Amino acid sequence: MARLLLTITTSLSFFCCSSAFAEQQPQSEALKWGIGGAIITQDQGYIDIGNETVFVPAIAIQYGDFNLLGPRATYKLYQAEQFEISVGAQLRLDGFEAADSKFFTGMEDRDMSFDAGFEAEYDTSFGEFGFEFMHDVSSTHKGYEASVSYGVPFRFADGRVYPYIAANFQSEDLVDYYYGVRVNEALSSRPYYLGESSTALEVGIQSDWYFGKHHMLKADVSYTSYGDEIKDSPLIDASGNVQVLLGYVYVF
Repeated sequence: MARLLLTITTSLSFFCCSSAFAEQQPQSEALKWGIGGAIITQDQGYIDIGNETVFVPAIAIQYGDFNLLGPRATYKLYQAEQFEISVGAQLRLDGFEAADSKFFTGMEDRDMSFDAGFEAEYDTSFGEFGFEFMHDVSSTHKGYEASVSYGVPFRFADGRVYPYIAANFQSEDLVDYYYGVRVNEALSSRPYYLGESSTALEVGIQSDWYFGKHHMLKADVSYTSYGDEIKDSPLIDASGNVQVLLGYVYVF
């Protein structure tokens, strides 16, 4: 169940099909929305859980400067020709349940959190630069994540391909909550582990393809390389996470 929750987070990039709204239609107060689904395959590296493939329903809504993108909502505060800044909130659907694997028996569940913060984007002639900061406001992991990214969009008549790189810094509280082992959870095969702040590096390609006014297909692939602070966790047996997403949305 927790692995399913985690994979839903990746549907955020799928819901960026809201850019389909923005690129195909001028900004207005008119309500635009779409519905569809995505198939996601990934292995985050938790021991004895392995690769999973799940189906995720998708809903996207845009009304003026407000966007609801699945488990994420944003509101654009400022926009200039090359720069924009928004506030946002989202469910961080990371975590696991003790029932996910025998290896986790005796551990407390790690729950989803509700994070809020802001994001900024700067467009140049040689690519797009992004920054995002999200902090837990639900007192679940009590930490934060800050990300910087760079990507170059290639636009075609019927779609867009967007290769990108990103660095994602996760605070000590966040890493310890999702990857640490508490004193009362420690075993000889699962020793006590205090997580420390960590930076993960991500590379990927996102692509959106449009067919007529109503149909969009999405295909994404990415690899995230974990920092040592996550790789050294006794809960993890992988150096990173490969993720593949295939999705479809009908735009009304």
